[in-house]
Amino acid sequence: MTKKLKNISGPFADIAIRLRAVETYVGMSQKEFSESAGVQQKSMSQWQSGDFRISIQGALKLRERYGISLDFIYCGNIDALPTRMANELSSILRDSNSSKSNDSGDLQAP
Repeated sequence: MTKKLKNISGPFADIAIRLRAVETYVGMSQKEFSESAGVQQKSMSQWQSGDFRISIQGALKLRERYGISLDFIYCGNIDALPTRMANELSSILRDSNSSKSNDSGDLQAP
């Protein structure tokens, strides 16, 4: 589970990690995750690389399909999510961060 969240870099790595955490939470492959939301897999791959920022249109599609808030996607505000989802995503993000060495703390779940 945490392996998918490792080694993400780039200016938007924090968003990429959250997107991958949601993908892990719903238990889908990247292809399934993007198709289910009506997003091109190429776009999802770019967003999850950390090199490209998710578009507002893409974020809105993910919000509509998976119930994740824009505050969580862009800012990492886990309190903006439904309680069960927030708890599970916190665990996924925490597990990811605990498996990293030399982490600066920037990408930890709040």
